[in-house]
Amino acid sequence: MIAPIAETTLWQRNLASLIRSGLFERAEVVAYRGLYAVVGIYRDGSPSAPLAKYADRRRADDALVVVEKLIDPTVTAELN
Repeated sequence: MIAPIAETTLWQRNLASLIRSGLFERAEVVAYRGLYAVVGIYRDGSPSAPLAKYADRRRADDALVVVEKLIDPTVTAELN
């Protein structure tokens, strides 16, 4: 992972919050018009609009890892 949790972007924090609230079930990386997009997956399985787009799959996967770490309940509020 490239960036520590303290250096997350706003969309990553918002996506993690929406997953914790129950609006999204999870986040995924999907192919989108020649790019790799991070999307939220609703409970019915449909994807949201792209929250971030990357040309490199590894960068998209790294961004997704940061979101998953923010979702993890073992991350305390004091770390943010």
